Amino acid sequence: MAEGTATPFRRWTDRIEQLATRRVFEVGIPMGDGVELAADVHLPTDEGLGPVPAVVELTPYNKDNEALMADDAELWRSNGYVFVAVDVRGRGKSEGEWVAFANDPKDVHDTIEWVAAQPWCDGNVGTTGLSYMGWVQWAGASEHPPHLKAMISTSAAGRWQQEIPFTNGVFQLYFAWWAYATRRRIEETYGVETTDWEQVLRTLPVGALGAVIDASGNNWELLTGHDTLDDFWRGLRYDDHYATIEVPCLHVTGWYDLEDLLGAFHHYEGMQTSPARDHQHLLVGPWSHVKSRYPDRACGGLDFGPEAAWDMEAEHLRWFDHWLKGKDTGLSSVDRVRVFEPGRNAWRGAASWPLSDAERCLYLAPRRLEDAAPAEEASTEYRYDPEDPATTPMDIRKYPVEDVTMEQTATEARDDVVCFTSDPLAEELTVSGWATLELFASSDGDDTDWHVKLTDVHPDGRSFRVTQGCLRAACRSSLAQPEPLVPGETTRFDVELWPTHHVFLPGHRLRVSVTSSDFPWFARSLNRFGRIAELAEPRVAVNTVHHGGAHASRLRLPVDSSRR
Repeated sequence: MAEGTATPFRRWTDRIEQLATRRVFEVGIPMGDGVELAADVHLPTDEGLGPVPAVVELTPYNKDNEALMADDAELWRSNGYVFVAVDVRGRGKSEGEWVAFANDPKDVHDTIEWVAAQPWCDGNVGTTGLSYMGWVQWAGASEHPPHLKAMISTSAAGRWQQEIPFTNGVFQLYFAWWAYATRRRIEETYGVETTDWEQVLRTLPVGALGAVIDASGNNWELLTGHDTLDDFWRGLRYDDHYATIEVPCLHVTGWYDLEDLLGAFHHYEGMQTSPARDHQHLLVGPWSHVKSRYPDRACGGLDFGPEAAWDMEAEHLRWFDHWLKGKDTGLSSVDRVRVFEPGRNAWRGAASWPLSDAERCLYLAPRRLEDAAPAEEASTEYRYDPEDPATTPMDIRKYPVEDVTMEQTATEARDDVVCFTSDPLAEELTVSGWATLELFASSDGDDTDWHVKLTDVHPDGRSFRVTQGCLRAACRSSLAQPEPLVPGETTRFDVELWPTHHVFLPGHRLRVSVTSSDFPWFARSLNRFGRIAELAEPRVAVNTVHHGGAHASRLRLPVDSSRR
């Protein structure tokens, strides 16, 4: 053994000594079925405090991960809270079998109630966390733990099959990276930087990727095999349950979060049916997934200015000081909705979301977006080859992989990406809400995908992503029961674009692009009807966008008319 290299036992004893120094100890939290979850309890730095509120974070990514937990632990313990970091079932040091998403509701409930009963806790418990750690909070809240007093939910998953792992029928291939990183009990990324991801992600069928990346248990089969909105995913959605959840929540996300933007808005909008609807706050910045927790001023190659670098720790502390300690933190004077306005690059407050009060329709015409539908029908045809897909440029070997370039100029120049562009705007246009592309289209096969992006074309000609959406053609009528296309038949597809708030400035133009792939973030459509996990033979498709006449494709934009 090389000089200075610690043995595994030495590293373990170092950790015990380190935990003791920090007033941290490890415990097992008993679940209702006898399984124990491993937890680190971080006591406040002020040893003179009696019982205090506790902040709980449950993770599948290892409670001992300093990169994920150290900042949260220091924030809460240095401000008079107990911080409890917990490995979810079957992950890290916790007992049991990990089945992604399935066991979290009851486990989170039992964890919260155990924490509330400890002598170092005064009975007030809050939960926090990003991504999966955001999802588990809603899982636990659905079980109504009496001592859960408030949540901070950052970019939380939960709009299953309209968000992840399939987005309206299109599989998020990003999950290959996720399954690779979680293939062992302790999350690690050894080998990520040396893996030939370009080749790996071209593996067909998609279901075979599980063996290539050595995914743990049956999680890859779960993610890819449940490719419809079936009973498994319905059981994890709380569409009809929000009305019974009475927990104040600070919802945080970023406009450019490719993973969980849809889930974050789903939870916020669902909670408008709750008795606690007046205690739901929404904070959305120009951030990607991870930057929603650790904001800075830049994202995807754009600099949004110093105001984008939000003080998230102060925001979190104000929220829990109000709800868990009863302090007057000035929260009552804070707007319930605060959104960053790209274009203006400034924050804007409001009482509710969205900020739109009207709708504007722009109609697709040959290469153009127009205010009126063309009288005569026309069409734009393109050839989509799954072996040469349109791409989202990214380096999946580096994390956060989703902080990808916003500029779409090069992609839009491809022959298989058709673009429709407006005239330069004479005045500001503020889009706020969920836009929809009513797309009349056809394919020469029995299935394909539609990928749509709305971009802001700057006066210098560069085009930057504002929002996007996608739809598997077979899922046009139902996510539960896909149906094949009739080849050559013109069909209407309502492609939902992700929520956005964006100010298009005078002199800028709006552009809609339509294509059939967005690789490698999304799996390639093979232009065949069938189960995504099993399809292995790609075919070239000729796809056609129709516009004008009886098939007037149009973009429906929610707009704020007060800003014209």
